Amino acid sequence: MGKYLKQAREKKSYTLEDMADLTNIEIKYLQALESEEYDLLPSPFYARVFMKTYAKYLNLNVTSVMQLFDISQKTEHSPAPKPKTEAVELPKRSPAQKKKVSSLWLIVAIILIMGMVYMLFQ
Repeated sequence: MGKYLKQAREKKSYTLEDMADLTNIEIKYLQALESEEYDLLPSPFYARVFMKTYAKYLNLNVTSVMQLFDISQKTEHSPAPKPKTEAVELPKRSPAQKKKVSSLWLIVAIILIMGMVYMLFQ
């Protein structure tokens, strides 16, 4: 994509300085577009805006340029495959363990109620 932009600019005998004046895009960002170093641009949003503006001022088919740019970005930033995870089965409680837990909660609840009743009648 970047070589295509550079060739189009050079074919029209424009320098980067000329394009910077025409597009109001800093030279360093135009160079980043031509060298496909999109990480040097402020953000992906600006990369799209700069690409569209640059293509427009070079009298290129903006729609085609943006489609090619989007395709190049999707392949460059395609997410890595997620690692496979296995389900881990937690140990199940036996009925006796469940009964112990239930009894414990019952005892705690009784103690709390007794404490509240005690506080009420003092």
